[in-house]
Amino acid sequence: MRYLNSKRMKFLVYMVSVIVLILVVFNTFVTIKVHKQLMKTGSKQGRWPVGAYIYDRSIGFDFAPNISGPINNDRFYVKSHQLGYRISETEDPVSYQPGGLLSLGCSFTYGDQVEAEETFTRLAADGLNIPAYNYGICSFSYIHALLKAEKLKDQGVLDKLQPKYVVLGCWTGLPDRSRSPFPPLASKNIPLPAAYLAKDGSDLKIQYPMKTRDVFSLVELYRQEGTGLSFKKFMKIFIAAPHIIYLYVKNNSLAKKLKIGSFQNNVSDYEVYDFYFSGIESLFAGYGSRIIVLFMPNSNNEPPDKALKKAVADHPGIILVDGLQAIQKYGLSSRDYAGIHPKPAAHKAYAEEIINMINKTIH
Repeated sequence: MRYLNSKRMKFLVYMVSVIVLILVVFNTFVTIKVHKQLMKTGSKQGRWPVGAYIYDRSIGFDFAPNISGPINNDRFYVKSHQLGYRISETEDPVSYQPGGLLSLGCSFTYGDQVEAEETFTRLAADGLNIPAYNYGICSFSYIHALLKAEKLKDQGVLDKLQPKYVVLGCWTGLPDRSRSPFPPLASKNIPLPAAYLAKDGSDLKIQYPMKTRDVFSLVELYRQEGTGLSFKKFMKIFIAAPHIIYLYVKNNSLAKKLKIGSFQNNVSDYEVYDFYFSGIESLFAGYGSRIIVLFMPNSNNEPPDKALKKAVADHPGIILVDGLQAIQKYGLSSRDYAGIHPKPAAHKAYAEEIINMINKTIH
């Protein structure tokens, strides 16, 4: 009996050893594959200063506070206040004044390819003689902006800023982005899914992203220390490999669903806008903030779409600023806005129209 038990034990130990060996070999193979993907990402100099984009559990990603440095391959400077909003190169990143104009949106609001002082947020705030808090973040959707505002509320930032006006930067590409788990920040090499809006039966629901903290930390590690494979990097990837495999499998499944349109068809543009506006109004109601929706055209003579106008009409407390009217009023060319991020002239026109609408409807 002891012999049999000993034999069974040896067999069990043998089988466990084989399984462990197979798993170790497979995990090592995955580690090398991930390393090669990280080499591709890390070898390319990103546009943004190292550490600019950080992991966020609810959104998927966010822009870091206290970042300062020039953008790569472009002309503008990147700097963020300790409270997270964009500021100019010479501004103090610590001090702030409450009662200003806060903006939410994507790269159109952030001011990709223009300086902080050239953005509509700063120009409108300057024209109203109040502070500016630019929370536009490149690659953001409406859902990301809403979650960002919730985060600012939870962190007590809104209590500090007490914004007088909240400007929501809008353009026609953001409803689709709000329904997709893959923001422009994502790449084929590294899986970076983010929050998106979907339907649960007849109810709208934010689908929160998978945890990608390990992915963010690995990308930053390769950008900071170079692309060579050290023991430190190997072990970090080796430990994270099972989760990265899960991310790739899950992402492939999401990508297939997105390709056949299951994310695009079940939530309408109007529902995206209505969900966003309702959430923003609820968050800022306690501060007495006036909500302003700025529509920014991205094609020649593009007016606000019907879904946006209907959503604004169903929220009578919201003021709509038509960026196309501003473009036409100030005689700008399509070269200032069509198919590109708004240029300084477009930002200036939007700011003037925001000021005009505030003076016309509020004062």
